[in-house]
Amino acid sequence: MYPMYAVALIFGLVNLLIVCRPSTFRSEFHWDAQPDDLYLEDGSLAPLFCEGTPATPTSYWGSLILTILVYIFGLAVTPFWPLNWWLGYYLWFSSMYYCCLACFPVTYNYFFDKTRKNAMFLIKIIIGLFVLNAVIIVIAWVSLKDLQGYGHYDSNGKSVPTSEYTNGSGQNIGILSFYLFGPFWQIYFVVGVCTAFLYDAYRPAERHNARNWGWVADAITLLMLGFSIAIINQGVQPYGEYPEEKYMRPDEADQFTDSANSNRIWDNLCGRLWAPITTLWIFSLSTGEGFTAMLLRNRTLSDNLAPNAYNCFLFHQMIGQWYYAATRNGMMWNWWRFRKTMYWFSPGPCPVEWYEYFYVISLVILFSKLMTALEPLVSNGLDTLKGLIFTVEENDEEDTGKVLIGIIEGMTGIEPMMDFTLEECGLASIGVPVLVTLLNKNFSTKKNKVNITAADLVTAKTIDDIGKVVDAAKALERDQGV
Repeated sequence: MYPMYAVALIFGLVNLLIVCRPSTFRSEFHWDAQPDDLYLEDGSLAPLFCEGTPATPTSYWGSLILTILVYIFGLAVTPFWPLNWWLGYYLWFSSMYYCCLACFPVTYNYFFDKTRKNAMFLIKIIIGLFVLNAVIIVIAWVSLKDLQGYGHYDSNGKSVPTSEYTNGSGQNIGILSFYLFGPFWQIYFVVGVCTAFLYDAYRPAERHNARNWGWVADAITLLMLGFSIAIINQGVQPYGEYPEEKYMRPDEADQFTDSANSNRIWDNLCGRLWAPITTLWIFSLSTGEGFTAMLLRNRTLSDNLAPNAYNCFLFHQMIGQWYYAATRNGMMWNWWRFRKTMYWFSPGPCPVEWYEYFYVISLVILFSKLMTALEPLVSNGLDTLKGLIFTVEENDEEDTGKVLIGIIEGMTGIEPMMDFTLEECGLASIGVPVLVTLLNKNFSTKKNKVNITAADLVTAKTIDDIGKVVDAAKALERDQGV
């Protein structure tokens, strides 16, 4: 994940510097926008426009340096977001990921010591977390839904003169701070950890009624599809037109006077409201039963498309912008040319024809596959750079068990014994690919490059078994003189 974050960071910086450079910088700072600002009075396109960050509104270089530092250290979350431009619109996810990594050792150790094999206690914790989630959602919506926006339209839906716009900064600050507040996202991570322990305690796939979990998964799949179809059939709110009533949206999230912030926060909170349902769905799918699980096991989905999911998430907006620029006589996506309704990443779609969606999504997948192929090269480049900066003494004779325990402790926060199983260390299934990467990195030297695969660890049940696999791989590389 870290090499791909570096790749996305580089592309994001290039993307940023194309538009936001000293010649386009303006010292004014307004969280305000109108589509008409895209054009000048003579009908020509307005010049590129770049403003400073909230923390450094009058300094181009201050904004640029702070932006780079924020993203290098993965801090694009509350309370640091006022320091940066949106260099990579979706790189904030990595900051949330680091938040989850920070709380994982304490969370895992607590569940391992206090709740292991205690299904009822685990269920109570999960229910308690979902209640807390619901309370946070209600408080957030009640607090944020009526914040004053920019007032682009009056109560009759007519445009208001620019001089009469209101200050919508408070709405931007409140909603963005909530959206990027790490602990509120960590709730779902902790729910996932707790659910994994519940799965281990209950072991639904090994019970005689395992097929019932397949029916549960399929029923939830139909429910989510039906809900999605109902939302789509409501249509969209045309910009600046009086809204038609949407029976699946509150009025505050669908009004012509809104600057899209309440609209966006409702979409976010609505997704969070589904957390109990999606958690049950994933739990049920884990049994491998049901039509949904069978469909998701399709090799095209699981082997070809799924490995690119994270990259698609990181790069889809950038590819959309590039596609728009290439197919519209070089005109970059219009939000780069006028002040934005939202300071942060826009909820507006890439403005192309419906059939172009398939072109864009194909380009995103192909680009993501290319980035996946280049990731090892980036990782090796980062290791080389690290070696140039920091001198590391290599010791071929260092005890395998000691290094292995250090690797696992760094991953999980647990100091294991050599007879611990992978399950006891939290390394079963999803932890194995990460472990393989770290094994190859830590046990390889300039003279001997160890090559351990996930398949090599299939028969390993304990940490000691992994140590034997590592020793065998080291011996093989020495014998071959690699």
